[in-house]
Amino acid sequence: MDRPTDAGDEPRSSLFDHLPIGAYRSVPGGRMLRANPVLVRFNDYASEAELLAAVHDIEREWYVLPERRQQFSAAMQRDGFVRGFVSEVYRHRTRERVWISENAYTLRDAQGHVLCYEGTVEEVTDRVTAQAALAASEQRLREIANQVPGVVYRQHLGRDGRRRFSFVSEGVRALYGLDPAEVLADGEALRRMNHPADHAAAVAAIEAADDGGRAALAEFRIVRADGSVRWVQHTSSSVHADESGGTRVGVIVDISARQEAERALRDNEARWKLALESTGDGFWDWAIDAGYEVVSPGLLQMYGLEAADHGNRSDALDALTHPEDRGAKLQAREAHLRGETPAYRSEHRMRCRDGSWKWVLTRGLVIERDGAGRPLRMIGTHTDISERHEAETLRRERERNAAAQKAQSAFLSRVSHELRTPLNAIMGFAQLLELEGAGTPRQQDWVHHLIDSSRHLLALVNDLLDLSSAQTGQLPVVLAPLDAVALLRSVWTMHAADAAAAGLSLVDRLPATAWVRADTVRLKQVFSNLVSNAIKYNRPLGRIEFEAAGDGAAQAITVRDTGIGLVPSQIERLFNPFERAGAQNSKIAGTGLGLALSRQLAEAMGGHIDVRSQPGVGSAFTLRLAASPLPAAALTRART
Repeated sequence: MDRPTDAGDEPRSSLFDHLPIGAYRSVPGGRMLRANPVLVRFNDYASEAELLAAVHDIEREWYVLPERRQQFSAAMQRDGFVRGFVSEVYRHRTRERVWISENAYTLRDAQGHVLCYEGTVEEVTDRVTAQAALAASEQRLREIANQVPGVVYRQHLGRDGRRRFSFVSEGVRALYGLDPAEVLADGEALRRMNHPADHAAAVAAIEAADDGGRAALAEFRIVRADGSVRWVQHTSSSVHADESGGTRVGVIVDISARQEAERALRDNEARWKLALESTGDGFWDWAIDAGYEVVSPGLLQMYGLEAADHGNRSDALDALTHPEDRGAKLQAREAHLRGETPAYRSEHRMRCRDGSWKWVLTRGLVIERDGAGRPLRMIGTHTDISERHEAETLRRERERNAAAQKAQSAFLSRVSHELRTPLNAIMGFAQLLELEGAGTPRQQDWVHHLIDSSRHLLALVNDLLDLSSAQTGQLPVVLAPLDAVALLRSVWTMHAADAAAAGLSLVDRLPATAWVRADTVRLKQVFSNLVSNAIKYNRPLGRIEFEAAGDGAAQAITVRDTGIGLVPSQIERLFNPFERAGAQNSKIAGTGLGLALSRQLAEAMGGHIDVRSQPGVGSAFTLRLAASPLPAAALTRART
């Protein structure tokens, strides 16, 4: 068992008393036996006796963390000594917390029993604080460096030429495929991965910069362990030098994508220009820093220019830009030059040599900038888009016409509705006068004219209503199977008297039946209009011919006349409302709504009307409708 030794049992040691650091003798149980003057002052006591009287249990009274005394005792039991054992302790009397470093050994008797511990105490608060600050700084540096794409490092270079990394960021894993610990253990780890063809130039560039006291910048390839090759940019500078060597800090970033893009641009530039020439586009190459521009022959040809007209002047094309478009063009280009847009794009007019104007699409891209980001070179193309602009203008015109037609239809519908009520009243009262037979024969004749005019006007109003409804998609249409041949023949019966009065004959080449899907009322209107026109616009003693043909999916019914015919310009306008193809100057009655309404009705039933005409020969109007199978009732009648 341990045998403590009292202070009075040992002779005084002048070395013990005069040590420049604290010294003590204590028993394992925690009671202090001796303390030299430095240790007494360290604990803020006046004498050794005062300190020894105050200290009863070192573990609980001195160590901030009591387990540190337990760790101390365990090491002493196991090894018999401790060296540089750093702990946080209290100055015993003031309870001020400080850091100390202990060196101690175990003193035993002849039988190996522990007599006491002897050791020294040195305050290291400043050192521990500095180490903690350094560790915190290193941690902050690591956290910041790990956010930087690529590798951030600090390297020490000895006077003997040996290199040692003291810091390397986590980015070395992604770029080099190395663990940071590998690099910290091997100062040549990164250099060994330089591409053999680039190694000498890369090293020379860095060492030359060091010799000149300036920052180093080098771009070279590295070969990773898996054999893949990457381009890197290495930027570094020396930050400290003394008799032991120097320190360099640097950043290595992956520029493979940029190098590949530049290589592809160089390799493809000639082919790109050739391809553009073959498509009819012209290209330009603007050396911004040098102040001149080169254009392709195709671009000059686009505007009818000669090489001398352009003269490689960088402002030559700007001078040809339409004054109204120049501001927007320059604004778009300047935005790209400042890096605010990924590419330059502008649509504007350009003046040709003959004074005409062309719409062009100009596109461009800055392909070279200096270290400060200022543009040095820009390339681009001119594409003639005049036809596209003309098509766009026509489209807008069609849209305006469609809107105007829609407004016209709405207007006609409203007016027609407003006219029907008074017209019905006029017709009603005129028919009452006719029935009563009142007045003179002359007055009765007036009544007959009034009734005929009212009927004509009401028919016009009804046609207007149907036309506007068809144009707006509100015309009620009920499709069902019906025999178009039977319906056309019934319509002819209605008009036969008018045809006979004009001396016209009918040539009926219709089959027995021709079943279609249509609306009976609307199809009857179409047939009536076609037959009426064939009678009105025919020549005296002419013919009217009916024909039908089907292909299983559709039926085509044709009404042909032997009239004066139409020229192409008349056919283009024939189906427009109120268009009478010159007949408005004749004595032939009509409103110009019949064919316009007939086409709308045909389309509402899923069909279409075509016209073929030859001046002096006549016209043929063909109605095409979807064919319908023979209904069951009609099929039964045919069999019986």
